[in-house]
Amino acid sequence: MQPIPIRAAITVAITAALAFTASACGAEVSGRAVRVEADTSGLDVGNYRTEPREIGNAKSSEQARAREAQRLADYVALPYEADQSYVEDSWHLRPHIVLNRKTLGNLVINDTFDEVAKDLVTGWVNAWSTGGASEDKRRTMNLAVLMFPDAQTAQGVGPALERDDFTYNRDNQPVSITKHPNTSAHWRPTVSSIGSWTVHDRYVIFIKVVDDTSLPDLPALTSQVERMLDVQIPLLQKFAPTPADQLARIPLDPYGILGRTLPSDPESPSRPEPDGFYTGRGSLPLLANPDQTTLGELEKAGIELISFGDAVIFRSKSSKGAESLWKSWRPSTHLESDEKLLDAPAGLGSNAECEGKYYNSLGIERMAYSSCVFQVDRYIILTRAEQVQDLHQKTSAQYVLLTRK
Repeated sequence: MQPIPIRAAITVAITAALAFTASACGAEVSGRAVRVEADTSGLDVGNYRTEPREIGNAKSSEQARAREAQRLADYVALPYEADQSYVEDSWHLRPHIVLNRKTLGNLVINDTFDEVAKDLVTGWVNAWSTGGASEDKRRTMNLAVLMFPDAQTAQGVGPALERDDFTYNRDNQPVSITKHPNTSAHWRPTVSSIGSWTVHDRYVIFIKVVDDTSLPDLPALTSQVERMLDVQIPLLQKFAPTPADQLARIPLDPYGILGRTLPSDPESPSRPEPDGFYTGRGSLPLLANPDQTTLGELEKAGIELISFGDAVIFRSKSSKGAESLWKSWRPSTHLESDEKLLDAPAGLGSNAECEGKYYNSLGIERMAYSSCVFQVDRYIILTRAEQVQDLHQKTSAQYVLLTRK
């Protein structure tokens, strides 16, 4: 099995489209889109957009808070960074941006969250499991980072959320996490899980570990919480929140990459998060099948921006870095039995390949979807469509959009 992020990125566009029909600080990012305009005469772009957009600043509080969550996402740990036994993203296609209790679902079972956390600026949630064939024999690490206006607010919210969580069930017992003294935690001795709330500066870190692989073991559960906090807290120390007086007008596309990414169809969005960009870690939950090598592969290739819309665009610091990913990700290197190479649209250069994924229905071979990956200059572009003609038009339009002056 090869760790290929491209397969994950293409899959997320497919799966999410079926399921949803309804400035990054700390990273050195410079430059804008490709400057040399390509010869695009003769390309069939259908009705897709080919003119870059000026996206500007946030137009509403919700849009501003969502963008801040995308920035924060690059500093929210992936559970395997604390424990490599976590091998599978278990949050799947649920939203990761936390603006209220709804995103956290049944992780937070008390109904006072929105009242207690009324000053919540934004948040992000990740969850990974140990995987395996049996759904009921896994350990899952759920991690949410909630950001408040200041440390004083967070200092009041964290203990209050733990108190309400603790009192929800009379069998809960307090747990001491001595390694991180600003942590309040609880468990039930008959249930192999633990919940904890940690205050760090303006952040409240929520961790819930559910271990269905063994009998209740409090030292093992508390160790999981401590190890996760050991990784998460240093990451937050690197994050620079947008100043409060600037948040309402936060730039949505300071590097010009989102305006050169095909926008998602509002009637059939590709994912629950709004279109946006990330600088690394935050992009992984938006891929359907990331693994423990994905982030390292992106870093090795110098990927500094990943933009999500109706296509996915990876921008490297150099064309050499982008080409290295192209060589690893091109479909012809990892075709499976239910996949076939397709012709790529003409005019995209030599580093372009497309594939179709097929299934058998009543003895007839049918295409489930088609996808393309291509490289131009510092960029790797991923596109997907259900029909080949639509795929070619979309891919050609994304090429024009990215290379147009």
